[in-house]
Amino acid sequence: MNGPLKLVYLVLGIVFLLLGVVGLMIPILPGVLFLAGALYLLSRGSTRVKQMADEHPTLRGFQQRMDQLDTTGMLQRFQVACLMTVESAAIGMRKLFLGVRRLVA
Repeated sequence: MNGPLKLVYLVLGIVFLLLGVVGLMIPILPGVLFLAGALYLLSRGSTRVKQMADEHPTLRGFQQRMDQLDTTGMLQRFQVACLMTVESAAIGMRKLFLGVRRLVA
């Protein structure tokens, strides 16, 4: 992998990591989804992160599934990302609605 692409993966990975940490504190933002994306992006940009993910028993399965995702086309990846985003937004909106309903009732 060339230098500029590696840098893009690392910068996006750090942004996703920050969003994931914020998402763990704010229930509307899907923090775990961003943390998973951060792991994927950082492992693409850093061999140390990839090695750590491959050696960790919990992350190994996730990393293998992400490696399998590399064999799919860009259109299918985009569709999966969109569906996951819509699902996460729907879950967040439902939780927000239920929380507001509890406060009002």
